[in-house]
Amino acid sequence: MTLEELLAREEITDVVKRLARGTDRLDEELIASCYHPGAIDDHNVFRGDGAAFARWVVETLPHFDATMHFVSPPLIELDMDRARADTYCVAHHLTATSDMVLGLRYVDRFERRSGAWRIAKRVCAFDWTYSIPIDPDRTWPFGEDFTVGARDRTDITYRGV
Repeated sequence: MTLEELLAREEITDVVKRLARGTDRLDEELIASCYHPGAIDDHNVFRGDGAAFARWVVETLPHFDATMHFVSPPLIELDMDRARADTYCVAHHLTATSDMVLGLRYVDRFERRSGAWRIAKRVCAFDWTYSIPIDPDRTWPFGEDFTVGARDRTDITYRGV
């Protein structure tokens, strides 16, 4: 494997991770930056371009108290300035009363344009789902001195340590 191929794989992997972060932090700008202009995202309940998908996420997901997308390292097949990536994901969508858990895969076509790897087309393939009821009497409250994640740019990930 060449250095150029290794760098391409790393850049593609970073895009996948940034998109997960953007989704969980409801960061429209970060989500949109993962797609080339005109790219298509097919999440089944949403089908449209990357910028519209980013807007949809920040308008739709706030009804959950939190989301967390655990993404695997993508399986990447490079072909010059195009790549296929298959990324496994387990996503949690929490409310006060339930955790909707989804097992899914992101099947992506990446393209390198003007030297930058971004998503040209994404299809979300769902493999399984279930919901876990949450018993409020069995939750553990965070203390006042805890660092607690935020679903916006006030989150510690944007401020650093």
